[in-house]
Amino acid sequence: MKSVIMIGPSPAARGGMASVVQTYLAHGYEEGGRCRFIATHVDGGALRKAARAGAALLQFLGLLVLGRVALLHVHLASGVSFWRKAAFIAAARLFRRPVLLHLHGGEFIDFVEVRLSGRRQRLALALLGGAAAAFALTEVSAAWLRTRAGLGQVEVFPNPIASSAPLARRPGRSVLFLGRLEEKKGVFDLIRAFAAVHARAPDARLVLAGDGDADGARALAAELGVAHCLHLPGWVDAGARAVLMAEAALFVLPSHKEQMPMSILEAMMASVPVVATDVGAVPQMLDQGKCGFLVQVGNIPQLAASILRILDDNILADTISERGLVRVKSEYMVETVLRRLRHRYEELAA
Repeated sequence: MKSVIMIGPSPAARGGMASVVQTYLAHGYEEGGRCRFIATHVDGGALRKAARAGAALLQFLGLLVLGRVALLHVHLASGVSFWRKAAFIAAARLFRRPVLLHLHGGEFIDFVEVRLSGRRQRLALALLGGAAAAFALTEVSAAWLRTRAGLGQVEVFPNPIASSAPLARRPGRSVLFLGRLEEKKGVFDLIRAFAAVHARAPDARLVLAGDGDADGARALAAELGVAHCLHLPGWVDAGARAVLMAEAALFVLPSHKEQMPMSILEAMMASVPVVATDVGAVPQMLDQGKCGFLVQVGNIPQLAASILRILDDNILADTISERGLVRVKSEYMVETVLRRLRHRYEELAA
């Protein structure tokens, strides 16, 4: 029997793309045998990553040779992720199997247009353009795939979120960030904004949960006089994230670039008010500001003011969180997204 083969990072890996895969797998993606997932990436050292990628490619080639592939669904991001998946895409095309691209990562367009040039750029565009169809997370990415890669069948496709019983809300005064601690995620913008917040709300504290430049975060917080309010738990698993969400007054994602961040969906599902930059699909996720506050990238005073509005107004915080929960349940639930995905599979594999 032929199957749809989905490839992407291990569901146990870190990052939003792995969270998407984990959500699909946990909700029956492989039931019935018509869909299979092959992990092409794991966390760990270079040797472990290379071994996983090589084993995945050999497994996929074996399925192609045996005629058991109906369609290849590729979760794709920039950099090494793209080139890792390129061999799978090329193999599928060699065996005349349709390819569905699923574009993640806020920097993919810059990756192709800026970081690649000459032969490598032409190769990347050829690989993209040879796909049967593509999913994008934003209208900007969808338009780029149509115009630059020449793809005719492109649609904006939502990330899924699972319906769960979140921990009972016991919000304190913590401002929560979940993600990698680095400049492009806006972490240092958030620390600067929090210094202004702390001047008005001295009982507030800042929780930055993730790996990355923890030393840089500590140094900046110390320079601004808020080191005593900063908590850096490191990367946290799903259980610890749920606890942090339950205790948070609000969730903040001040990224410079994003597509459709899973952390915002998690916060909305947990009824946590959201403040985020107006990048990627975030304005659509927050219904143009009806379900959370949107701020401009790098606008520290605006970010601080939005955080303070939620900290200072419990009624406003409850209203925003209630709207967010309604929106995420109506647009992003995994059952709805899976039905839509299976329907698209049937069309492409016919």
